Amino acid sequence: MVRYMKLARLLFAALLMLSAIHAFSQGTYLEKGTNGFGGEARLIWTAEGFQGVGIGSGYSIAGILDIGVSLVYTLGELGGFDASDLRVAFDYRVNVLKQSAGVPLSLQIVGSYGLNDAASEYLDNDNAVRRGTGYSIGLNLIRDLRIIDFLALRLNLLVDYESITYSTFGDTLDSTEHAGTLLYGGGAGMLFILPKGQTIALRAELRADENLDLQVVPVLGVAFPHR
Repeated sequence: MVRYMKLARLLFAALLMLSAIHAFSQGTYLEKGTNGFGGEARLIWTAEGFQGVGIGSGYSIAGILDIGVSLVYTLGELGGFDASDLRVAFDYRVNVLKQSAGVPLSLQIVGSYGLNDAASEYLDNDNAVRRGTGYSIGLNLIRDLRIIDFLALRLNLLVDYESITYSTFGDTLDSTEHAGTLLYGGGAGMLFILPKGQTIALRAELRADENLDLQVVPVLGVAFPHR
């Protein structure tokens, strides 16, 4: 029964992600002064293999302020057992600088606040639940190099601090834990700009933490101007 419940939870998370895939939001792909829908879908890989998937959706105001929500599903380990974590978060991005004729780079402040729900046989064996709350805040520096009218190369550097506090309650388990992680890295990819301003981005980012553990994050981004 526990096995089927875990499978149902994974399928439910996947359906939530797929249902949101048509409503992405991301002002980073829009010109300054342009409202629009857009966003990103990401996979997460480490040296151990596939570790998670996430999407974000919402709306961009004037290409400067992005407000939206995201879902991130990750795999890991808890108490020697396989574990998974589902995070639902409120996200924002403020495009402090937008690349233009007089500005060579774009600069974003990015952040989120979310709730986490963990699942593992380790918790099931103790009739326990594990919940978390946390936030992230970071900076993203972006440079686009236009190759031809409908194609551009995007380069970016990033730094991001993630903080989360977990509380676990069960028959014998009763604990509160806090973890903070600093991530930094960069990425590269291509932007395909369609005639009406719609943009499709295919990129990849390489991230490392304080222990130099690496993450490879393929990214699919889209944007739809709303004029």
